[in-house]
Amino acid sequence: MWSLLFDRVTALVSGAKLPRKRVRLSLPGRGPMRVVYDKAVVHESYSFRARVLQRTIRMVFKPVLRFTPISERTFAAIRAIDGLQTHRKRSPHVTFDVSELGGVRVERMTHRYGPDSDMTLLYLHGGGFFSGSIETHRRICERLALKTGATVVSVDYVQLPEGTIAESVRDAISAYAALVEASDHPDKIVVAGDSAGGYLTMKVAELASRRGLPAPAALLGFSPLLSVDPEREDKAVERIARPRDAYLPIQRIAHIRAHWLPEDGATIEGYASPLHAAAYISSPTFLVAVEDELLRPEVEAMALSLSARGVEVETHLWRKLVHAFPVLVDLLPESEMAIQLAADFARRSIGELDRAPIEDPDSHEEIISGELVPDRDDSAA
Repeated sequence: MWSLLFDRVTALVSGAKLPRKRVRLSLPGRGPMRVVYDKAVVHESYSFRARVLQRTIRMVFKPVLRFTPISERTFAAIRAIDGLQTHRKRSPHVTFDVSELGGVRVERMTHRYGPDSDMTLLYLHGGGFFSGSIETHRRICERLALKTGATVVSVDYVQLPEGTIAESVRDAISAYAALVEASDHPDKIVVAGDSAGGYLTMKVAELASRRGLPAPAALLGFSPLLSVDPEREDKAVERIARPRDAYLPIQRIAHIRAHWLPEDGATIEGYASPLHAAAYISSPTFLVAVEDELLRPEVEAMALSLSARGVEVETHLWRKLVHAFPVLVDLLPESEMAIQLAADFARRSIGELDRAPIEDPDSHEEIISGELVPDRDDSAA
């Protein structure tokens, strides 16, 4: 039995006005899965299909990623494979149209019989800023449209090799700003994303605050990337157990980061890592992570940091799943459950949930006492 834990979180917010922070933990006895964020919902059970998928990806896909060259030719090949999703059959229950928001191409999806919510959900797909598209993530957007009753707007933001993270951030906030201006209910805009799209989701919340735009009504992050250096251990978030991500090779992150943040590239507006921007985020936040994935420690760090500021946070940790598994909604029952939980959170955040929220009967809260305390280096200041 193993888990990912933190023993301290420091310097989550930069700047002279705010002291650095760290986490002091008081661990209980041994348990099936321990958590750092003390209200995380732990989903211990898993389907046979999920276990088979995790093992298959670990044995087949991860070695491919470990040895595939990180180059523009590789990005182009991945983009060509992603393009095959264009011909995938659409849900018969969802209508769509393609348009632009703030100069960025988007695809809008609504329930065929009309949305029953005033919510608009802006979705930012994942893929490490070099793969994934509105086509590959169409299934999760269709499910969100059906389960929330909202109009879902999927954003076709620029990716490698055409643009760096800075350009991706620019497209995301441009689409959000245009949506706010055009919406009849700007107070009911929810922003969601998986992996790299989760990074953009948090950046939208941060930059909305910096620019004086209305804050999103809620944020939904499925295995969100919360820093540009999730593999490093010489920073605020420390690991005491080695992550065993099913398909993200830790040693390749530095190679990919060189493309994310080239020396001659544009500067990212605001913080490069959303984990440092918690002071700018006030929207109710829903987070999903997998027990052993590379990004889990920073997901819990963000949950702890936001909740310490009084922001509503709902965090779900799943066992034996894979990174960003809600995207695989056609394959896994756990994906369906995660999306339903996120949809209920979104509707509750805008005051439209007219029933008790769905609960996973096999989940529970695994409590660890965690608190933000002044770092020793700052106590004398």
